[in-house]
Amino acid sequence: MNDIGNLNSITKLRKMFLGYPQSTLGIDEVLHIDTQEGIASARYIANESMCHSGGIIQGGFVTGWLDAIMALACMAKCGTDVLVLTLEIKVNFLNSAKIGKLISTAKVIKNTKSIAFVEGKLENIEGQLIATSTCTAKLKYNFYKN
Repeated sequence: MNDIGNLNSITKLRKMFLGYPQSTLGIDEVLHIDTQEGIASARYIANESMCHSGGIIQGGFVTGWLDAIMALACMAKCGTDVLVLTLEIKVNFLNSAKIGKLISTAKVIKNTKSIAFVEGKLENIEGQLIATSTCTAKLKYNFYKN
């Protein structure tokens, strides 16, 4: 893909990712998209309504942020018209996520025409690792084509 094609893909992915349903997860900004390597990162803002107790973010939100960024990394590498369906996801919760800004990052490890293997991580704004994840995803092409 040429530089203009990459720029168009990145612009399209940013627009898609900043809308619904990501807006329900507290998306703040797409920080990075690499279409060659299949890498993506985004910043989320965790708020009090996402907590289960004592200012600790409920694990479903952590899983959602990781799942979403892994899908974005897949779409970056495989194409903006690909629907990424998570077949399996594993999350390791290493530290509590707290109210505030969090950075979610993912990279495609390997992909075929129909399956992708992706890993992700969630860190707080200071760089402390909150959670890691892996997923296996089914890829459905031409899903978003008009």
